[in-house]
Amino acid sequence: MRSKIFYLFAAIGSLLSLQAQEYRWRLGFEYFFDNQEYEKSSYIDPQTMNGIWLQPLAGISWDSAHALLGGVNLLKIPGTDEVADKAELVLYYQYETPKVLFRAGSFSSIEALPNYSDFFFSDSVNNFMPLMQGFFWQIGKERNFFNAWMDWTGYATPEARENFFLGLSGKVSKGIFFGDFQSYLFHYAGTHPGNPAYGVSEHMQLMTSAGIEYESENSFNGLFSVGLLAGLERDRKADLSYSPVGFTARADASFWGFGTENTFYVGDARMRLYSQYGSELYWGNPFLRGSAYLQSKWYVGLIETERVSARLNCNLHFTEGNMLFQQTLSVSASIDNFSRPERRTARYPWMKIFQ
Repeated sequence: MRSKIFYLFAAIGSLLSLQAQEYRWRLGFEYFFDNQEYEKSSYIDPQTMNGIWLQPLAGISWDSAHALLGGVNLLKIPGTDEVADKAELVLYYQYETPKVLFRAGSFSSIEALPNYSDFFFSDSVNNFMPLMQGFFWQIGKERNFFNAWMDWTGYATPEARENFFLGLSGKVSKGIFFGDFQSYLFHYAGTHPGNPAYGVSEHMQLMTSAGIEYESENSFNGLFSVGLLAGLERDRKADLSYSPVGFTARADASFWGFGTENTFYVGDARMRLYSQYGSELYWGNPFLRGSAYLQSKWYVGLIETERVSARLNCNLHFTEGNMLFQQTLSVSASIDNFSRPERRTARYPWMKIFQ
């Protein structure tokens, strides 16, 4: 036992003695308010989500590419009696070069998967489950990249069922033209020891698209694309399988801090096993249970600096012959000593009210 402790401290000492070591730290803050007025929907209940995340993180980096980082994500839900309603451990190894990023452990899913549509991950998942536990590997950045990842979301116990994600996504751009794809397999298995009442189910999704994208440094940005959303939903125990396919279109535009993001789906109804498994199997947008759906987001960027951003949204959902409303406010801020590309500070006329 003493020899094991000796070797552990020797390894830690060797790490700390590296000449190229640097200490890293970050203190992050996230606030979200999400009011969903969905009374006319048969797919999702109306609700208001509200939360505050505090995210301290610290660690050490060496040889310009390696880092070990650890911290905690603390969630406070306003109106509850708890000091912290949720606490999650952040702990991961990172290898990063200009062309490659690799992470293993427990780390931010928002940072790893910003390209994924909410057709794959719903608003409630993004608000309350900001971490992935597994690995993430990516080649390339920004407009040309490919990544592979795993997120272990449920460990099998006598009461809890095993479940995890495996995903691939990527993008290729040339001038204003681009093609991209997003995909995942969600595996929902049984308990350990096994319970004959439970079988194995899967939910797979693949969305591919092609389009044009224009970005300017000072004013107008725009995007238009069309594509397909295919999937497989399977319950092995009940011997049920569905393969929905549909057409998607996307049109985004922003100018001087005002913007809109629009996504359309028409095709086969999805989430056919929702009445049996609900959100345990399906993590995406519940409005895809219908055969036609349009999501139209309209927003204004209230603050946009290197360390702070704030955005106010009014979102419209056209489904089941109804128009449903959603209002959101998101605020994020962080201070750190991480080396990173500087984010351009935008100055809009209404930002004077914050000065």
